[in-house]
Amino acid sequence: MRGNPFKTMRIEFVFFFGFALIVTVLVAIVVSFSYYNGSKEIADNTSYYQQKVLVEIHKKLTTNLKDIEQSSNTAALNFSDLYEEMADGNKYDQVRGQANIRAQLNNYVYGMPILHSIHVYSNLTPSYNVQEYVQFLSMDGMEKEAWYKDLKLSDEAWLGERIIKTNSGDMPVISFARKVYNRFNRAFAVMVFNVKVPDFQSLITTEDSRSNLALLDATGKLITHIGKADFFNTHQAEIEGLLEEHNSGAKRTGDEFLVWTSSKDSNWSLLEVTSWRQITAGSLKQTRTILALGIATIIVILILAVFLSRQFIKPIGLLLKTMSSFSLNKKSPLPTDYKNEFGTLFQGYEKLMQRIEQLYETLEEKHEQQRAAEIKALQMMINPHFLYNSLDQVNWMAIEADQPQISSMLSHLGQFFRLSLTNTNSLVPLTEELTHIESYLQFQKIRWEDRLSYTLDVPEEAGKLFVPKVILQPFVENAFVHGFHGKQQASLIISVSVSFDELLIVLRDDGRKLREDWQEKRSAKGGYGLRNVRERIEALFGNKYGFTLGNSPEGGTEATIRLPKLESLKQKGEQQDVENSHY
Repeated sequence: MRGNPFKTMRIEFVFFFGFALIVTVLVAIVVSFSYYNGSKEIADNTSYYQQKVLVEIHKKLTTNLKDIEQSSNTAALNFSDLYEEMADGNKYDQVRGQANIRAQLNNYVYGMPILHSIHVYSNLTPSYNVQEYVQFLSMDGMEKEAWYKDLKLSDEAWLGERIIKTNSGDMPVISFARKVYNRFNRAFAVMVFNVKVPDFQSLITTEDSRSNLALLDATGKLITHIGKADFFNTHQAEIEGLLEEHNSGAKRTGDEFLVWTSSKDSNWSLLEVTSWRQITAGSLKQTRTILALGIATIIVILILAVFLSRQFIKPIGLLLKTMSSFSLNKKSPLPTDYKNEFGTLFQGYEKLMQRIEQLYETLEEKHEQQRAAEIKALQMMINPHFLYNSLDQVNWMAIEADQPQISSMLSHLGQFFRLSLTNTNSLVPLTEELTHIESYLQFQKIRWEDRLSYTLDVPEEAGKLFVPKVILQPFVENAFVHGFHGKQQASLIISVSVSFDELLIVLRDDGRKLREDWQEKRSAKGGYGLRNVRERIEALFGNKYGFTLGNSPEGGTEATIRLPKLESLKQKGEQQDVENSHY
C-alpha cells in the first residue's frame, strides 16, 4: 500500500499536482455536463420540430394518395361495368369497349397531375404502347412481377419503387395496385396506377437535405426514401418494432437519430434519419470552445499554482536551511517581515534556539558541577572506609573487654553500613535489600533479645526482582522508634507477593496504632524518611506506584508498598519517569 502523499512527497509537488488534478476534473465535469445537456436539448428540439414537419408531410401525403386510392376505386367500378357490357358482344364490341375503358382511364391520368400512367392486367387484348398512358397487359404476366406477392392476399396495395418502360426510356415509379371484381365478387383484373418517383418523393421532401426520409406502409415495408436506403434495409426489423410500440417517437441508434410518426387515419409511416454528428455539430463546436477556454484556464491556474506554491514553500525552505545549518557559533537569521503563520513559526524557532542555547549553557554549568561532585565523591570515599575501620577498632576493644553483645551489635552495624554505602545503584535485588534489613533487625534483636520476633515471608521468584535501595529501612526504623516504644514484646512481619506486573511488600507490626492526626504531628525524622521513600518511588516509576500506611486489623501498623515487577535493570528505562524540579 502506498504511503500518504501528504507525508511522503514534497509539498510543492503535492500542491501543484493536486491543484492541477482538481481543476482538470472540474473542467472535465463542466465540459461533459455542457455537452450532454446541449446534445440532449438539441435532440429534444430536433425531435419536436421534425415530428411537426413529418405530421405536415403526412397530411399532404395523405391528401394526394387518398385521391389516387379513391380514384382507383371509382375506376375499378366503371371498368367492371364496361367489361360486362362488352363481354357478351362481338369482336367489334370488344375492341370498342376496350377503347372506352382506355379513354376513361386516360381521363384519370389527365385529371391527376401526379399520376403518370395506368397498367391494366386482364384477359383483354394486350396492348403495350409506350406512347400511351394506359397499357393493357396479360394476367399471366402479372404473376411474374416481383410485387405480385404483395397483392396476392390483399385487394389493394402500394408497391415499392420499380421500373417501367416509357417513351422516355426506363422510368422509376411507385404504384398503387387494386383488384377489379365482377358482380359475382370474383377478381378478374388488376389496375396499377403509376406515379413517377420524383413526383412522389416531392410529397415527402423536406428543406433539410442532410436527413434521410423513408415512407413505409402498414406492414413496415419500405415504399420509397430520400437519401441513403442502407439504414432502412439493415434495420428493418428494429424499425418495425418501433412502429408497433409507438405511433411516434425518437431514438438514437449509433450515429443515426430516428424520428418517426404514423397516422391513425392512414396506413403510412414516415421515418426520418439524421446524422447525430450533424445534429450535435453546433453543440460539439461550443463544447470545443468551452474546452479550449477550460484548458486556457487550467494553464493560467497552474501558473498561479506554481507562483503560490513557491511563495508558500519559500519560507519553509528558509526554515529548513536554517535548521540544517544550525550551529551555536554561527547563526542564520530568519526573516522578520512575516506577520502570518510563517512569522509565528519563525518566532517559535527563534525561541527554541534561544532555549537550546540556554540549555547548552546550563549543561556547561552542570558539567562543571558534576566535575566538582566527582572530586568531592572521591574525597568522601575515604569516609566509609574510615567508618568501617573505626567500627572494627571499637569491636576489638569490646571483644578485649569481654563484651560480646556490644561486639555483636557493632558487627551488625558495620554490615548494615557496608550494605548501605557500597552499592551505588538506585535499584538493587530484593534479596540484597532484605539482607540489609535483616542486619538492622539482628542489631535490634541483641537489645530486645527474645522479646523481639520477626518473620520474612518472601517467595523464591521475588528475591531476584529489583527494588529501590534502602526502601524498607524507614518503615522498620519507624516501627522501633514509634510503634514499639514502651512495649515489652515486639513482632514484625515482612511478606512479599508477586502478581502479573506488580510487586507487593507488606510490613505489619503489633506496636502502637497510628493516631488519627499522625500525618500532621509526625516527627521530622519519620516524616522525612517516608516522604523520601514516596518521592523516590514516584521519581523512578511514576505516581501509579507508592505506599499506603494505616492501622492493621490485628492491631499495630501496616505499610503496603506497591512497586512494578522489574526482572532486570533494563526495564527501569521503560518504567522510569523523567525527573522534574521536585526530584
